[in-house]
Amino acid sequence: MFPQLTISGAAYERGRAYGAAAAPLIRHSIASYARLFAARRGMDWAVSQAEALRFVPLLADVAPDLLEEMRGIADGAGYTLGEIIALNARTELLAGISPGSYHPDGPAARARNRLAGVPEHPPEPGEAEPPPVGVADDGECTTVAATGAATPEGSTLLAQTWDWQGDQRAACLLLRVRAPGEPEILTLTEAGMLAKCGLNGAGVAVALNLLRSRDDGRAVGMPVHVLLRKMLQGHHYATARACADLAPAGASSCITLASSRGDLVSLEITPGGVAEVHAEAGLLAHANHCVDPWAAAGECPLEPTSTTRERLGRAWELLRHGAGWLDVAAFQTILTDHEGAPRCICRHPDPRVPRLDRAESICALVMDLRAQVMHVAPGVPCMTPFAPVAL
Repeated sequence: MFPQLTISGAAYERGRAYGAAAAPLIRHSIASYARLFAARRGMDWAVSQAEALRFVPLLADVAPDLLEEMRGIADGAGYTLGEIIALNARTELLAGISPGSYHPDGPAARARNRLAGVPEHPPEPGEAEPPPVGVADDGECTTVAATGAATPEGSTLLAQTWDWQGDQRAACLLLRVRAPGEPEILTLTEAGMLAKCGLNGAGVAVALNLLRSRDDGRAVGMPVHVLLRKMLQGHHYATARACADLAPAGASSCITLASSRGDLVSLEITPGGVAEVHAEAGLLAHANHCVDPWAAAGECPLEPTSTTRERLGRAWELLRHGAGWLDVAAFQTILTDHEGAPRCICRHPDPRVPRLDRAESICALVMDLRAQVMHVAPGVPCMTPFAPVAL
């Protein structure tokens, strides 16, 4: 199982405790994203930090407590605020770049990182820089949900695979946050980051899928991982939903928002606004393309290697087939499905694909909002047992 960490107290204090406890894992995250920013955008880690600090005025306005928590993480782990914001804004810093693209200044940026002592993962045997042009297998996730009569006990379940570069699995952790005046939070996230998918003690839960639109990366906007944490701070579904309208997004994503009271919606969030995709008969699925016609009109064309349409169609097929009997075990089965492999829900790494373009299901989780339990498979889900983690 992934390491578990509980933080509490005021924003800076809990952040400092997080940074001190997770410093080696944060170092791993920095190695992962310094490599990506260099390869994809030609930015060394110093430039990446400068770019990240452009988000400070926005964060101070819409999430001052979380900005203070990031200051605490930085101080506790021995890094700069810019480094921690760069992790939390990694989606936005990589926005507007096609999968499989390599910046011509990437090798020089990585060389500067080495001279500056930036953490770096050891190369794989035979790994080239830049990698040879090949088939990109970009990270794509599948989300499924059910509520009410679609489940045996009228509960709400929200589940997803998280697909990304496999070596970032070593930076995953389960973070519990106990902040004064806020519901307790349990989130599966990457070390140094405030949140990813998770649930809270008020019966609110979130899941995440990457989207791409033509307006991504053109302006500083709300970092999605900060937005996820803001939503998880909500005492009610309505307050969590309102967070999506706090500031325009800098990059596109889909956040599926659910509550133990039966609320269920996928929010397709782009720099142009927020579109809602509602459940059908208590069922909902999402992958990595826009479903709402307005949002879809502005999205980037799908790459030939994208599996999103196949995975979404299969997810709906499995949900409809199981409607009325969709319990935790049924959702675990959906997340391990290999129909249409390799273009399937449960994704295995292809060693023929260069490391930066090679995706796999890093983990999978099923959140039971009534029981307030997250069932986590900390690896490719068909090969790793799910284990319950209680809030």
